[in-house]
Amino acid sequence: MRSRYEVLLRRIGRWWAVDVPRLALHTQCRTLEEAEDLARGLVAEAVGAHPDAIVLDMVVPELAPVLGSVSEARRRRAAAVAAEEQAIAAAVHELVGTLCLSQGDAGRLLGMSPREVAHFAPPRGSATAGTGHLTPVPAPSPPRPGAAPAPRPRPGPAQRPRRAISPARPSWAIPDDGAEGRG
Repeated sequence: MRSRYEVLLRRIGRWWAVDVPRLALHTQCRTLEEAEDLARGLVAEAVGAHPDAIVLDMVVPELAPVLGSVSEARRRRAAAVAAEEQAIAAAVHELVGTLCLSQGDAGRLLGMSPREVAHFAPPRGSATAGTGHLTPVPAPSPPRPGAAPAPRPRPGPAQRPRRAISPARPSWAIPDDGAEGRG
């Protein structure tokens, strides 16, 4: 269980006064980084817990007016990002899932890469991916005993047979140079 403690910080000249009112602990240090480390160590020692189990709320009351506007702006930005993600998800669902546009076209319309669109797109074959009906894929039949598996054809253009290269010809020679069999 993680315990939470409020730590009040006050600037005194070039020093920071560090107070943990709940446990009546006090110390001082030069930097805020030191303040957090010291407070965590003091609280852990006072309550007999591991320092990683301590959660600190570092508060500087005298700087609240300065930092408050930044906190509020960050809160508004996080809300705007969440709203943007919801709008993008709805648009991608409509464009890709319902209207059957490609992820590339949807990305072009939304000013996003296809990879970013894929993050929001419904998975292929899911109930939310379009209105078309999907037929179930039959299970593969078990192999017949003693039958060798058939080689799978490779996708792409048909492969032409390779010509034999003479031993006198260097291995780096181009097979279509018309010099087959010459040394």
